[in-house]
Amino acid sequence: MARAALERNPFQPGAGARPPLLAGRDPERALAKERLALLETGRRPSQGVLFLGPRGNGKTSLLDDIADDARRRRIRAEDLSVSSFDNREILIGRLGGKARVTGDRLQQAQFAGAGVAVRPGPPPGDAADLLARWIAADKAPLVILLDEVQAVPSVAGRMFFGAVQAATRQELPFLLLAAGTPDAPRRLRATGTFTERMFRQIPVGRLQREETARALAEPAADAGMPLTDAAAAHLAEESQDSPSFIQMLGRAAWEEAVRAGAPGIRLESARAGSASVRPELERFYSARLQEARSRGVHRALPTLAALCARQGGRLAAADLDRFLADASGGSGEADLLAALTDLGVLWETPDGWEMGIPSFGDYLLRTFRIRNT
Repeated sequence: MARAALERNPFQPGAGARPPLLAGRDPERALAKERLALLETGRRPSQGVLFLGPRGNGKTSLLDDIADDARRRRIRAEDLSVSSFDNREILIGRLGGKARVTGDRLQQAQFAGAGVAVRPGPPPGDAADLLARWIAADKAPLVILLDEVQAVPSVAGRMFFGAVQAATRQELPFLLLAAGTPDAPRRLRATGTFTERMFRQIPVGRLQREETARALAEPAADAGMPLTDAAAAHLAEESQDSPSFIQMLGRAAWEEAVRAGAPGIRLESARAGSASVRPELERFYSARLQEARSRGVHRALPTLAALCARQGGRLAAADLDRFLADASGGSGEADLLAALTDLGVLWETPDGWEMGIPSFGDYLLRTFRIRNT
């Protein structure tokens, strides 16, 4: 019985794992539905969509959900992995495979993409030609899913986004749907000054507290292990409304309830689950600090954490400017901000700047023994 109950656990922590309920993303899904509805008519949306946010906020799950919606509408939804951009030859090969181009023509496209002359014969393909062929490979319109877009190298990226620009000018029926960390726009600029304008940028932040409660309570109840109000409130507070932490804490609380033989998840199980994942969270925070150390920005983090705590979790632009000037000694503010956003420590929300993982700030205050006053 206990084993069967453990196997029913609906919570799915882990990078790329899909949550049982995609709560709190109705505006993002509505925007995607508008784009998909336009594709259904055979028209091309004027811009692609780029979801931006710190790691763990559910951007990949959002892409997967939209892809499912596209397929229900008989729209193709196909991934283009970041590994496709390792170099221009690989990109040409991947696009050729998607376009169902093989043999000599693909070989010529690879040489042409590398800027190498080819032997006489049919006109060689290039990235733009192959992208157009991929879009035209089926009567159904195409959604291209590009996750971790911030990791796209500039050389192959410039080649691909140039092809996207060409397909856009031809008004081909496709949609580029991407997701990336907060520094993605800066990195995309390295692939071409036009690249940012290809996308409507949508921030994907933490959930609202009521949506956190839904993400915890509804899957648990549906799977036969309902949460008490006290347990749900405890787990929501511990998660700080982070989608990845919701899954981690929900799974642990479920396991504790099964061990206790309880018919549902009560406050005691929720507290025990929180305690059981604490070492894992501490390792996660430690790894983020080591990343910051490797970038030479770790000394600025305690001050940033204390400032965010004093300001209620968010910084106005003026507060951020003062912090950057002080922490960089009056020079290198742009480099410091780029490093912090690159690491996901800091990002800009519609309501101001905040730490990408708020509980990381608490860890920094504890580690450096700074009083939160």
